[in-house]
Amino acid sequence: MASLFMLPIVALLLHMLLTLLFSWHYFRRYQMTRPPLGVFSLGDVAFMLGSIVAIPYLYLSIPRWIVATLLLVSASSLLYFVFEPVLRVRWAIWAVMLSLVFADLGTAWGMSAQSLPFVIVNNVIQLLSVVGIAVLWVQSGMKARDLTILALGLAIYDFIFTTQLPLMGQLFHRLSGLPFAPLVVWPLDRAGHWLGIGLGDLLLAAAFPLVMRKAFGRPAGLIALLLGLGVLVLLLVLPMNGAWSNIFPVMVVLGPLMGVQYAYWRRAQGAERTMRQYLLAEPTNISAFMPRSKP
Repeated sequence: MASLFMLPIVALLLHMLLTLLFSWHYFRRYQMTRPPLGVFSLGDVAFMLGSIVAIPYLYLSIPRWIVATLLLVSASSLLYFVFEPVLRVRWAIWAVMLSLVFADLGTAWGMSAQSLPFVIVNNVIQLLSVVGIAVLWVQSGMKARDLTILALGLAIYDFIFTTQLPLMGQLFHRLSGLPFAPLVVWPLDRAGHWLGIGLGDLLLAAAFPLVMRKAFGRPAGLIALLLGLGVLVLLLVLPMNGAWSNIFPVMVVLGPLMGVQYAYWRRAQGAERTMRQYLLAEPTNISAFMPRSKP
């Protein structure tokens, strides 16, 4: 049993580590194009929670080709916005983005969605997507309070819809064979079994250290990063001991842990820093994009 899980655990751990570290680096170095929608608020959190409840039912009810199209559009858009501040030249952005898109489609259709080349390409795309969403959230002004509330809400959602209802199992089964599936996985055997983590769980684990750094400083961000990575490692190791063999509600562990961290730093340091205060305290390459103060 241990040997069966060892390679997938190492592979997934590497993907998670790269996602968290790349998010941390990207956040400090690049400014993403922000939609003109203002900053995040509790109303946005409520809307996101409502969408998270509704989208799985939508994906299960509409034809698979429409699901695949939605995933394609979402992934392509995210890749473009992630590469935009890095490459800057439009033709280079399109070239890299389309190369990844066609590689995902080509390996899925030419080798099957169970093949290792497809898994690797799709994992890279999901990694970049997580980085893009996490950085965009925080650079758009999302507060640590709001992300913590979202995480706690997702913990409740994850418990109900993963352990009490069959929704997540049905959703993963429907998405797992599609290009751009929002999963980071690694195959266990040739029979189609795999070990993985959902995009949402990885997104919260990547975004929380960034928003904690913005709100309370570098130590808070680093502790959040290490604790989040530690939880993910622990949950990956559990299958080796036969602790569980089905879908585990990751946010049931991550959500309360984030809540405890936020409560501690809020009590220790008081009010959160704004994005402007963060950039003044920790100047970066994106300081030029700092919002101007009102006259």
